[in-house]
Amino acid sequence: MASTLASVLAKAALGAALISVAAPASADDRPFLQTSNAVAEDDDEGSWALESWFARVGPYGVFNLAPEYAFTPFTNIQFKAFTSRDRDADGRVRSHGVETEFKHLFNHIGRDGFGWGMHLSLTVGRDNGSSVREQAFAAKLIGTLPLLDGDAKLHANVGIGKVRDERREWIGSVAFEHQLPWRSTAFVELGREDRETLLHTGVRHWIRREKLALDFSLQQQRAHDAKTHGFVIGIGWYDL
Repeated sequence: MASTLASVLAKAALGAALISVAAPASADDRPFLQTSNAVAEDDDEGSWALESWFARVGPYGVFNLAPEYAFTPFTNIQFKAFTSRDRDADGRVRSHGVETEFKHLFNHIGRDGFGWGMHLSLTVGRDNGSSVREQAFAAKLIGTLPLLDGDAKLHANVGIGKVRDERREWIGSVAFEHQLPWRSTAFVELGREDRETLLHTGVRHWIRREKLALDFSLQQQRAHDAKTHGFVIGIGWYDL
């Protein structure tokens, strides 16, 4: 098992290096913005997923496109490309970049009644017209606890984040989700990252159960006693 994990980590590191060379947001499991879950799905082996979402906070809008590959139900890797625009600057591109996320779970939630694992992410971005690449790295322990006979889940993340030329910081988040009628799920998320506090809530609807999902949510970010509000619209295709 150790050799298999080492091989997967090596592949993840190689993927991150290739992306960093090819082209100069925070890590998450959709529909969350900062929270990863620790749920092992038995059918997630050798399968692809594709997620896309647009988020607006104040004058800034960010578009994300993220393919993901599951090696096993316990291990997956995601590559995310993003570009942001400033609404007050004639729609010009403000920044762009890529993020590589690697997740490995240490147990099976269906067997043990809870799930836990680790999540690593590396982000490389660049402001429009700038030759300086911004880099950020985060490492988190993640956990999930089923509630209400499986109709709800509580997720918790805690770890360390580091942006180049800035001090390391503790990062963390908690998220709660609950099933609704008509193949829908309500969720709420509270997180702290990049010295900002996030409050995020919305609904995800499965157009095709476990295959195609659409979500809409509202968010509020607070930093230095200043609040900005926005929304998120996303769509995801799974088990491709």
